[in-house]
Amino acid sequence: MLLVNEQGLWLLLVGLVALGVSDAWLSANEQIIPQCAESTDHRLVAQVLTASRKSLSTNANSLKDEEGSSIFVWSLELEVLANSERLTGSEEAQPAAEQRCQLQPGQRLLVRWRRTEAVSVGAQVEVILRLRRPWGASNPHGFNFERWLVTSGYSATGYVRTGRVREGQSKMPLRARWVSKVDGLLAAKGLVHHGTLMALVTGDGGAVPAQTWERYRRTGAIHLLVVSGLHVSVLALLLYGLISYPVRLVTVVQHRMFAPLIGAGLVCLCAMVLAWFTGLGSPVMRVALMLLGLWLLQLLPRRASIWRIWLLAALTSALLLPLQVFHSGFWLSYGAVAVLLAFFGPRSPSSGTVAAVVQAQAALWLGLTPLVVLLLSESSLLVVPANLLTVPIMTLVTVPTLFLGVGIGMLQMFAPQMESIAALCTLLLGVADFSLELIDVLLNALISALPPQSSSIGFNNVPTVLVALLGGLMLLLPLAAYFRVGAVCAWLPLLISVESTVPPGEFCVRVVDVGQGSAAVVDTAGYRMLVDTGPRFGNRDVGRSNILPMLRSTGPHDLNLLLLSHTDVDHAGGLDFFRRYFERIPEIGPHNCEHGMSWQKDGVSFTTLQARGLTTDNDLSCTLLIETTEQVAYLSGDISARAEERLLVHLPANVSLLLAPHHGSKTSSSMPFVRHVSPRFVVYSAGRSNRYGHPHRHVVRRFVWERSQQFNTAVNGAIQWCSHRPGRVVTNRP
Repeated sequence: MLLVNEQGLWLLLVGLVALGVSDAWLSANEQIIPQCAESTDHRLVAQVLTASRKSLSTNANSLKDEEGSSIFVWSLELEVLANSERLTGSEEAQPAAEQRCQLQPGQRLLVRWRRTEAVSVGAQVEVILRLRRPWGASNPHGFNFERWLVTSGYSATGYVRTGRVREGQSKMPLRARWVSKVDGLLAAKGLVHHGTLMALVTGDGGAVPAQTWERYRRTGAIHLLVVSGLHVSVLALLLYGLISYPVRLVTVVQHRMFAPLIGAGLVCLCAMVLAWFTGLGSPVMRVALMLLGLWLLQLLPRRASIWRIWLLAALTSALLLPLQVFHSGFWLSYGAVAVLLAFFGPRSPSSGTVAAVVQAQAALWLGLTPLVVLLLSESSLLVVPANLLTVPIMTLVTVPTLFLGVGIGMLQMFAPQMESIAALCTLLLGVADFSLELIDVLLNALISALPPQSSSIGFNNVPTVLVALLGGLMLLLPLAAYFRVGAVCAWLPLLISVESTVPPGEFCVRVVDVGQGSAAVVDTAGYRMLVDTGPRFGNRDVGRSNILPMLRSTGPHDLNLLLLSHTDVDHAGGLDFFRRYFERIPEIGPHNCEHGMSWQKDGVSFTTLQARGLTTDNDLSCTLLIETTEQVAYLSGDISARAEERLLVHLPANVSLLLAPHHGSKTSSSMPFVRHVSPRFVVYSAGRSNRYGHPHRHVVRRFVWERSQQFNTAVNGAIQWCSHRPGRVVTNRP
């Protein structure tokens, strides 16, 4: 009877979590601004919840205004304080009448603001901004930025056109005040890794340089870059040692047995405070809840297994913050603990600390790699050596000295007369800063040991990953030898690169969703070509984030040719990345494009076409004609109507697939060109709500007259068409 009741309680808790997650998801979607609120200006008053300065490029992080002052790009999280005023056309226009198109109090916005002065957390701002609904590129195995925005509670994204900070209206929240004090303390010390140290203390990675993120990502050590569960566990042990011993001294003899319990309770309280201070992230919440569960069990006569505490912590965390379940960090955090419990639980302790650490890293690699691939698409091959080298430094040196230094610095702020401890604070923070420099040196050495193309695995299909996940779990358990052989066979396919599925004599064109730009992968049975490399937005390289996942998930991890239609940044933004990623890749560009040059691969004919005699870069685009015996595709670059006229004689009629010239610009896709090529399918590679108005309505109408089926990456995401299935187009977004 007791077992039935206990099972019923677990089922009830799971049901409550499911209801909570469903309700939170629906509520988050209801907070999204309506479509009528897009593409117009809004005047509103909001409070700044978070503020971080972003760099514009790898070489500069500011512009200059007319007076020579630096203009920085600030990424702001705003909370609307009052109903917005929707402007119909300009700042002086009368507010629109539609109540539903106004922003409502409580909605959260993620915006960018270019300004010279700093923006502080808690400040009230009066701004005019342009918004759009949560949206992101949609590619196979790519990061789902749209879902991340929704599950993070954002109603819209956008940018500030004009605005000001209200004087005397700032009311900084308690957490923000403490974060500001920590930031001021670290800034005053002139530390090299100020942004990374802030991330380790506060959990806010906004100030971490993009190069640091990339370094830790490539080595699989990115879990160390913000407050992790491992950091909190180390701090808990350190704090328990600092608290329990004094408590034993002041406790009378007959009650000294309660000293460990009191110390553990104080540690749980501190863990809860740290979880609040760091923004209630999944790893910190997990450690805090598991510590609390262990402490509460000490008060009860009945003992529970560690697995029940783990499950209770996971369900409680999901119940308190239901949208966490849509973030990969939630599953990786609790998954890592489950792997360690499954491996060490049935086994006796190892003979030494070093052996235990090595076993733990091996177990995490076997058990967690399939989950990482399932959630993040790829996993670094450097993760084991990177963690073996950096985890001891981070946990035994960086984190303890950093938190001790911050604690002493805070104590000095409230007791300025204690000048004698200032040198100790500086020393501790200097040691933490130096340890991060040492970690950077070690990670750079690991990165240089393997070329980028060979440093990670992943991008497998879901069934393969699920089978590998089952195999990894079997390898963790003390099973018979023949079970382990089967588990190894189930796990090993993760190491195998994706193979081409294109039959001989056929080809596929895969247009990548890169926003306002262009990139397409062309595949035959044994030949891969990349046509254009997409745009570049500041430090974000879509070659890495958008194009590479498409390449690796649809065929061999290799490129035979890179064809650049022209050198504008919306087509060549990722060129440097692919030159670094693939060694000695052949290139064809507008400057070495030979008109009429033709070659064959796997029974498919490729021909480059260029309108000679014209002067603009767009008209000199190196375009590509792809032909089989029955199907034709034409990738037209950014040619205008003048180039179309010159190339028309070289183009076959009634092509199967056309990548629309110049993203569907009104200066391209002239009526004679459209009538001649008369494509069955036409694809526009354009950004959503782009300022150029691509594709232009006149161009869309011309293709409608030809009864062409039209697709737009801004609406449909990545678009794939194959010649052996000529009537089928696969889109990544329904």
